[in-house]
Amino acid sequence: MSALPALSQEDATEALRKEIQAMRHEYESRIEKLESRIQELEEKPAPKKKASSSQASRRAPQAAATAEGEADATTDEDSSLAEAIRERRKRTDEQFRGDTEVRDIARRPDAEKALDARIEEVLEGYLDITGYFRAGYGRSDSGGPLRAFGIPGVAKYRLGNEAENYGELAFAKTFFPAGIFSSSGANPNDPVARVNLRMAFFNPYDNYGAASDTDFSLPEIWGSITNVIPSMPEAKFWAGSRFYRRHDIHINDFYFWDMSGGGAGIEDVPLGAGKLAVAWIGDGAESAIYTDLGNPDPLNVAGYSKNSFDIRWYDWPFGGKSKGELGIAYSSAESGVDSNGLQAPDADGFSVSLVRTTEDFLDMESLHKTSLQFGTGPAKTFTTGFENFNTPDGTFIRPDPDESWRFRATDQWVFKPFEHFSIGSAMVYQYTEFGDNAPYQHWVSGGVRPIWHFNDTFSIALEPGVDWISGNSSGNSGMLGKITLAPQISFGGEFFSRPVLRGFLTYAMWADGLEGSVGGVDYARDTEGWSWGVQMESWW
Repeated sequence: MSALPALSQEDATEALRKEIQAMRHEYESRIEKLESRIQELEEKPAPKKKASSSQASRRAPQAAATAEGEADATTDEDSSLAEAIRERRKRTDEQFRGDTEVRDIARRPDAEKALDARIEEVLEGYLDITGYFRAGYGRSDSGGPLRAFGIPGVAKYRLGNEAENYGELAFAKTFFPAGIFSSSGANPNDPVARVNLRMAFFNPYDNYGAASDTDFSLPEIWGSITNVIPSMPEAKFWAGSRFYRRHDIHINDFYFWDMSGGGAGIEDVPLGAGKLAVAWIGDGAESAIYTDLGNPDPLNVAGYSKNSFDIRWYDWPFGGKSKGELGIAYSSAESGVDSNGLQAPDADGFSVSLVRTTEDFLDMESLHKTSLQFGTGPAKTFTTGFENFNTPDGTFIRPDPDESWRFRATDQWVFKPFEHFSIGSAMVYQYTEFGDNAPYQHWVSGGVRPIWHFNDTFSIALEPGVDWISGNSSGNSGMLGKITLAPQISFGGEFFSRPVLRGFLTYAMWADGLEGSVGGVDYARDTEGWSWGVQMESWW
């Protein structure tokens, strides 16, 4: 490694990072060339039986030289074609790659190169497969299965506090123009398409393994096409049902900006220092309609629909190594008529969201994401879905009157300040005016997950978190605190190292004002509880 000149600590760190990246690029380039040579040798026909001495003597030296030259030319041509195919697939994968969710950022495709190479070897570039799974089992001191301790309507801290098995398996198929990988090749700027399918399942611990209580869904079925506009080959058109540019906080699994749903749009359009995306996305549901809060007829339902027009400007410089995303959305909500002739009032509203994301500021997994959001009417959810409220008769859609509004601020950190210590955090402040439907509500949340890494395999995680609300639709208010201790075995010594196997012990306590709304039926008359269990979590 070359000696660094006398620089400030920040400049020296940046210079060292660039040198490491250059070394990594050189290493990967050499590996790719060796893999290409191996593939060439494997595909090359077995050599013919050696000719007899008399036959060899009759060959002209010029003919032998010509044959050798032709063989070398063919080998070079095949090697160049194989390299071009890999580069095109790599570039296409990068064009279609998402990078807003924490799991997407933490995946680090370069670190998964061996797995990617094996999948490509098996599928020959035919299909991309990604997934997320968590599964385990737990008990609680109430005598029943593990129950999640969280305030209804707001996110909960997740370590040792997830009372279900859950998984996603996603498949993506890329369609290239005919002949693009032939020796003649097609135009590299011809359109390329990708179709995506995601399957998900959900099985709660209170009916563990029961097929009747396991929900299966297809949250994503959508396709996109790039290289459509010659002057903007990066721009992609899409249509279908998809997770749309979601932003989340990892340790409490809070998707604070989630305009997922069915619709169509265009994204990655170059605009100034960033990119532009425009989409029309909607959602639908059924619910009882009411005129007075808490007095719906659960047996008399009508349909609800919500339309949103979403405009984003993203990936623009936002100070230092940070990038920004600014979004404006217009949403309108309507309902049908139930059998009694009741209809929820129509409503519409606007929202604006600003997110600042900083990566790799301290180590390769460093992440800082902070956001500010403001919305009115049905746009105040910052999702394509609806507000819900709970009553003894069930869960129902809460209409969003035009005068309702919400302000939200979030912040999260993930970094590794020391060799054997990493940490992630979450902070949320939210204020909501529900209009005539309910009183205003404050929600304040703060939590942290430090992890002590003894080596690249064994670690201990500790996660304390606190949530406080000033009131909810049922009139409950107060604070809930939860803390979890979790020894772990993981595939690496980083905060996001996965797969991970963990045991956990969780304790939670909550205010009297939340009695009956935390922990489900097993804790209806309690204000504290314990739970313990085991869990596996993985993504790729």
